[in-house]
Amino acid sequence: MEKVMSVNGFIGSLPKIRKRKIWSVIIDGKIVQGVSASDNRKESAQAYIASKYPGQVFTLKFVEWRI
Repeated sequence: MEKVMSVNGFIGSLPKIRKRKIWSVIIDGKIVQGVSASDNRKESAQAYIASKYPGQVFTLKFVEWRI
């Protein structure tokens, strides 16, 4: 006999699709690269870029959510 499953139960059993925030790194008015963070926090992305480009003044601009 087949197991009966509701639609909501089936949808709930599917794996979750993780979305990531993507920011553009802007230095001296030019987009240098795109960056994301595993925890989707802007502060984490800023810390990464600050370690990659020490002493540089940069801005992060939100671009999109990416799957």
